[in-house]
Order: sequence, then structure tokens, then C-alpha cells
Amino acid sequence: MLKIYFLTAFRSLLRNNSYSILNIAGLSLGITCSILLFLVIKYELSYDTFHAKSDRIYRINVDSNYGDGVFQSSAIHFPATKILRSNNPGFENITQMYGEEGGQITVPAKGNEAPKHFREEGGVGFVEPELFDIFSFDTGGKDLRPYLREPNNIILTETMAGKYFPGENAEGKVVKFNNRLMLKVAAVIPDFPTNTDFPFVFLISYPTLKSYSSYDLNTWNALVSNHNGYVLLQENTDAKTIAASINATLRKSMPDRRRTNEVFVLQPLNDLHFNAAYGNYSQRTVSKEVIWAMALVGLFLVITACINFINLATAQAAKRSKEVGIRKVLGSNYWQLILQFLGETFLITLLATFISVILTELALPYLNQLLELKLEFSVIDDQVLLLFLVVQVLLVTLFAGLYPAFVLSSFQPIAALRSRMSSQKMAGLSLRRTLVVVQFTICQVLIICTLVVNEQLDYLRNKDLGFDKEAVVTSFLPQGQALKLKALRQEMLNNSAIKNVTYGIAPPAGNITSLTNFGFNNSKEDVPFQANLKFVDENYLDVFDLKLIAGRKFRDNENENDSTLRVLINETMRRKLNLKSPEDAVGKSITLSGGTTKGIIVGVIEDFHQASLRDPIDPMLLIAQPASYLFVMTKINLSQSADALQHLEKVWYKAYPDDVFNYEFLDDTIAQFYRDEQRQSTLFKVFACIAIFIGCLGLYGLVAFMAAQRTKEVGIRKVMGASIFNITVLFSKEFVKLVVIAFILSAPIAYYLMSLWLQDFTYRISIGYWAFILAGSATLLIALITMSYQAIQAARANPVLSLKSE
Repeated sequence: MLKIYFLTAFRSLLRNNSYSILNIAGLSLGITCSILLFLVIKYELSYDTFHAKSDRIYRINVDSNYGDGVFQSSAIHFPATKILRSNNPGFENITQMYGEEGGQITVPAKGNEAPKHFREEGGVGFVEPELFDIFSFDTGGKDLRPYLREPNNIILTETMAGKYFPGENAEGKVVKFNNRLMLKVAAVIPDFPTNTDFPFVFLISYPTLKSYSSYDLNTWNALVSNHNGYVLLQENTDAKTIAASINATLRKSMPDRRRTNEVFVLQPLNDLHFNAAYGNYSQRTVSKEVIWAMALVGLFLVITACINFINLATAQAAKRSKEVGIRKVLGSNYWQLILQFLGETFLITLLATFISVILTELALPYLNQLLELKLEFSVIDDQVLLLFLVVQVLLVTLFAGLYPAFVLSSFQPIAALRSRMSSQKMAGLSLRRTLVVVQFTICQVLIICTLVVNEQLDYLRNKDLGFDKEAVVTSFLPQGQALKLKALRQEMLNNSAIKNVTYGIAPPAGNITSLTNFGFNNSKEDVPFQANLKFVDENYLDVFDLKLIAGRKFRDNENENDSTLRVLINETMRRKLNLKSPEDAVGKSITLSGGTTKGIIVGVIEDFHQASLRDPIDPMLLIAQPASYLFVMTKINLSQSADALQHLEKVWYKAYPDDVFNYEFLDDTIAQFYRDEQRQSTLFKVFACIAIFIGCLGLYGLVAFMAAQRTKEVGIRKVMGASIFNITVLFSKEFVKLVVIAFILSAPIAYYLMSLWLQDFTYRISIGYWAFILAGSATLLIALITMSYQAIQAARANPVLSLKSE
């Protein structure tokens, strides 16, 4: 019986090949998009889930409470872990780590070979032995704890070992890190998985940090976001209870000023990848809202494809009425016919899924390139994916095929054999119209959202940031080389392509933020908010065209023989200090480091954005302190960029022959702030276009249905003198109403969704009416073009044949 069902279904598909192609095309596109989005969502949700104890691992974060809000940090104080380990408040284990983004590895000279220098962009972690007791990273069966207890040991991943020592056993070899640490390769381990927020390409024993870091590892003054602490809770332990115990334990050792404002909170490991407030070592988070949005887009695309199937199947119903009548006369019952038509739907869905698998294989490299991911696709090896496909085939078959099957199987044999299936008898026309409205509502929501996202991204790219970001080349400085800065600057300026050079802890807008407490105007207490501390030189304002509105700039060498720091502040700082005018700030005192370091305000500058436009402008202190400079920033003549870069490289290697010259243009760095939004925008553009295309297929199906139902009417109108234009307008009126209704429904939905999305940005656009008008107009135009073809075909039909139609 089943064989006959499938054989008949296969013949029916071949006989109605145009109908089958449209259905398969729509379903293939929808299913392909759902598979791609499923792979992305599955990958994002898999971050750090491979750890055997992941549900019990928590990071210790610090929330600093001030009068103007709460500053959330993933950092933990350097002494905190040692204190908690000695006074265990109820957890199973604890570890700390210090991570950096990239670094230089030098392989010393060997024989006649010159030293090899490698600049790595992957993460480096200074870690303790307890790391591998808490986390389940693959060690290749090796016990790494003895190596991590001793200083000056490094553990390489297999990829790095092969890169530095090709064809050799790396263990026992020596490498140099950032030209400061001579490290022995203690072990080689498998690469860390890609789906982890600990993207370390090599590990250095934590005791080595003492000789590497400029921070005092025994003081509470430093709270560095790169320094994290993790605890492993005992089974069936309440995280809130342990957090309270941690706070109680650490408060006994904290300085008063920190005890007043800071609270330790526990963040679950499975939240690291989704919480941008605290961040992670991978410098990449994806909000749960974005994941839900991707899931909904995938669902909507499959639904629109299913709606197509319903419309196209019912449009073909009149042609199959005699087939149904004959089957019923020959004894087929109601449920046998339903199974027959569901079988056809299953075959179409199965074929569409097979085509989708091929399309996914072809599209995945482009998706990986767009999102900078490493997604893998294997239906055989990935059981979760296979289950997803099986469930999707079954659900699509039922959702898309059940209603057409009921419609076709409900025909009365006599009426079906006489081909007298009127639209009233076939029913469901209003439902089909509703389905088209749903399709175009989805399409217009996607279009409006895409337009608003693009407008916000354009606003972010073009907004005045308060400084000049154009033609500035930034490079990391080798650490501990401050004495060479003056000579290096002069060498760089010995070329007409170089306009100016400055040094600082970071460019005006960057990922490096140093927040500090401070006292003002000889007050014994710190002010109730923190300031963004930037170390810059006397040329910083000129290079970035920062506006001085009161006082003066820094002067060369003015702090060398004077322990009192000269300080510049921004307008936000001036307002938060309740100073009426910029001039009132000049001459006031500032104290740092708990009152041990004194400074005097010499000038006030206009505000500039220090990070992404998601964030407000911080109150800022600018101080000249060469030992803290991390970047050299060069203003070049863009018309001579090649000459400028060549000159910079030459000067660099003359000053730092053992340090790789890497550079980045500042405007590219700032663009990275919004790279995730840009990728998501591109992704949604593609899916919006696909949704429109699928929607047009559905519209085509409904027009085909209407044309089949109104064949005689069209013939009579032509005989009575109606033109092709008149008949085309007759059909168009019907669908213009549907598109307008879809627009009325989509506008408030899109407005609500975009309002929520824009709330993540402190600086954002106002949602204007133009996006809605453009989306509605574009959808209407596309719909008119789609249905015009079918309407014109119906209008051009021979009226004599139309009037003979049964």
C-alpha cells in the first residue's frame, strides 16, 4: 500500500512539474536558512559546555557601587585568591589566571640560523595548576601541575609547537616571550577547542607573572580586567550563599575605601559568552536576545516556505478534482486520500531537505567567513543536527501538507468528476489570504529591521567622536623601552609623510580602559565616582585634534623633576565635580593611589568618546607618564601612505630589531567595535531577501489560484470589452489590500523590536518614518511585479476557451 502511495505521489510530482519546482525551491531555501542558523545557534550555545563540571564553575566578579551607578568588572584583586584559598568559605577549588591578547614569541638562533620572531594574535594565559582541576581542557594525558608550580615554564599547544619547531620535539626547547621572559617549553598539549572563551594558544606558569607584570601582585590598589578568578562549587551548593561567604572573608582584608564600594558576585561559566557587561578573554559576546532573534528568523523562513506550499497546493486543487473523484468512486476513503497527499508533501519535503544539505555545504564557507566562525557540517556525525533535520521534515510535512490534504480529500465525488469545484466549495480562500498577509508581514518586519540597523550603523560610522581618527597608524610598543621614545619620535618625523607622533596607554577610543578612584581639591575622601585614567604625552592633543577649552596643554619634560603630576580633565569630569566653568577647574588638586600621588589640573578639554557608542562618556584624567605608554600613534599623510609605512617599519626595526612591527589604522580599530552588528546586519539582509523571494513564490501561488477560480469571469469581462490593463488591475486590487494589511501589522512589531535593540546604545538614532515607507513601498512594488505576470497571463487568455472552461 505504501509503495503505491509513494509511486502515485512521485508520478503526480512529475506531472505537475512546475508546481513541484516552485514548492521544492521555496522549501529548500527556507530549510537551508534554518540549517545555517541552527548551526550558528548550536555553536554559540556550546561555548565551554564541554567542561565536565561546567555547571559548578563560577567566575568571581567585582561590582563597584558609586553614586552615579555600578561599574561591573570581571577582575579580581591580586591578593584575593590567596586569601580565599587559605580561608576557604565553602567551595571545592579555586584558581586565578592572567590573560593577554597576543604577544611575541622569539625562537633563539640555532647554529647559522637567525632568531625567528612570531607575533601571535591568540591569547596567552598565566595560569595555576588548579586550572586543570576545575576545567576539562585536554592535556593529552599529561600531568601539567608540576610545571605550572614553577616559574619560567611555558606549555605550547600542538599548532604553536609545530609552528615554532617544525619537525622537532618542542619539549625542553627555550623561547622568549615579548623579549622579556626566557621560558622553557615544559609540555605540548592539544589545541584548545574553538568554542571556548579561553582562547589561549600557549600557557605560562602563574609564578612567572611576578617578574613580567608591572602590577604589584600583593596590593589591593590594582583591579585589572585581565586578572580573573574562578571557583568550583561543591555539588548541591547555593551560589548566593558562597558569594556571601566570599564577601565576608575578603572584607576582612580589604582597604576601607574598597570595602565601602565593592561587592563580589559569582557569575556562572555558562553566562560568560552571553554577558557583555563583564566580557571575557575572547573579547566576543553574543546576547541571548540575538540568539532568539536568529531562531525566530529561521522559524519564520520555514513558515513562509510552508505557507507557499499550502497556497500552491490549494491552487492546484481544481486541477486534481477529477483525480479525487475517481479515487473516491474506486473506493478510496477519506483517510487514505489524506495519507496519499501527505505522502506527496513528504516526498517534496524530503527532496527539498536533500537539496538544502547540498546548499548548506556550499554556503557554509561564506557564512564562516562572514561571521569569523569555524562551523562544521556533518549530517552523519552530528546526531543533534540529524535529529533536527528529521524533526523538521516531519513538522514541515504536517504543517505544510495537512491542510491541503484535508481540502483535496473533502471533495464530493460527483462534483469533482463534473469539475464543479467552486471557490466556495473548496473554501479556505480567506485562510490563504491570511497566510499571504503573514508572509508579507514577516518580510516587511525583516526589511524594516534591516533598514533601521543599517541606519544606526551608518550613524556610528559617521558620528563625530570628538577627535580626528583619520590617517592615524597605531602600534604596540615593546614593554620596558620607554627610554627610547624621544629618539624614536624624532627618527619617525624625519620623513615628510609623517605629520606627527604621540605616545599613550591607548588611542582616544580603544579596548584598554583604566579606571581609578581619586580625591579632589584636598578632600580626605575619594569622590563618589571613578575616572578613566589615560596616560598620554604632550603631543596627544595635537595628533587627535582634541580641543583645549581652558588652561594649557602638557609641556615636554615638565614632570621629570617634579613629583606633582600635571593633569588634564574632560568636560564630563568638570560637570561631575560641580564646577561651574572650565576655568574654575584649573589649579584644583587631584590625589591618586589612596592619597599618595598628588596632581594639579592644568587644563580642560572637550569631551570625546573613549569606547563604543553603546557607552556614555566617562569622566577622564589625562596624565603624562612615559612608563605606562603602550602605543605609538602616528599621524601620516594618506597620499604618501606607502612611503610612510615603509619609513615607520625601517625606523622601528632600527630601534627594536627583535620586535615585530605590527600596525593598525585607528579607524579600522574603531570599526571593530561594531563588527558583530555589521555581520548580523549582513546576515539579516540576506535572509530578508530570501524571505521576500519565498513570499513572492507564495503570492504567485495565490494569484494562480485566483486566476483558476475566475477563468469564466475573465472571459466574460473580455467579451464585454475589458482590456488587459483592466483585468490586471482587477487582480491587483485584491493583493494590494493584503500587502497594506501586512504593512499595518508589521510596522508596530518592527518598531517595538528596533526600540529594544537600540536601547543597547547610549548614542542612537530616532526611528524615523522613512524606513517604514521604504519597506512598504518596496514590498508593494515586488508584489505587483510578481502578480502582474500571472494576472497578465490570465487576461491574455482566449475568451472563447475561458467561457468553455468548467
